[in-house]
Amino acid sequence: MNLPTQSGYSRERTEAALSVLLEVAHVLAEYRDEIVVVGGWVPALLLSDGLTTHTGSLDVDLAVDHRLIADRAYYATMRAHLERNGYMPDPRQPFIYHRAVTRAGAPSVEVDLLAGEYGGTGRGRRHQRVQDEVFVRKARGVDLAYRSSVEVSLEGTLPDGTRDSCRVRVASMVPFLMMKAQALHGRRKPKDAWDVVYCLRHVPAGIEGLAREFAPWEGNRLVQEGLDLLHAAFETPQHVGPRDAARFEEPLDEETFEIMARDAYERVSALLRAIGGVGATPRP
Repeated sequence: MNLPTQSGYSRERTEAALSVLLEVAHVLAEYRDEIVVVGGWVPALLLSDGLTTHTGSLDVDLAVDHRLIADRAYYATMRAHLERNGYMPDPRQPFIYHRAVTRAGAPSVEVDLLAGEYGGTGRGRRHQRVQDEVFVRKARGVDLAYRSSVEVSLEGTLPDGTRDSCRVRVASMVPFLMMKAQALHGRRKPKDAWDVVYCLRHVPAGIEGLAREFAPWEGNRLVQEGLDLLHAAFETPQHVGPRDAARFEEPLDEETFEIMARDAYERVSALLRAIGGVGATPRP
């Protein structure tokens, strides 16, 4: 199986995606209170030095709070704002928009609009309809990001080369890790496992401090489900989580690969033990 690894995340392509994130924050400024950045850019934006030490992402994932949008009036729909600024809707997947960034050598950057599962359309539906011709894809765990996010500063270059800055809301660490746990269960993408391990390596408060952030979520079924999935993926050094995390970094030899997989396993195991010590008890 040919799985994407770190070498596929070239500087040109990740910088193109970051420029789109910066631009879309302005394009959808009218909706800034209803949008949270999720997905692969979270560690880079949330953690100190993340923009220099984290791989970044090739696309932009935005959690749209469909519950709030339904109750408010806006100058223009999200789709109108995006199309007016060069974001083309995908004809087959209405929750995806494409932005050309030719100066960076990338054909386009994908912007994925996501939504929580609770409220709005029924359980059997894959999308939330938030406005006329505006659909967002349901994703397990996104509801957590609505509850806990932080505002961060972002500075960089727009797709046309102009320097700019803004502030964006970013999912906090617990929702991010729980959404990554869902991704580990739902697809095979080594960067998902690597993102988890990266956070455990770089979180300022350390693993014990991170574990304390889970205490207010005790009893939350989505968080417990995510912890179960995290345990399942990292149950041993031979499980998919540790091995994908190591594989993503493309170690040069088998010995280094095994050392990295063991390190990934031990970090996640330490987190799960520490979470149990502050109240939330992952199931064995």
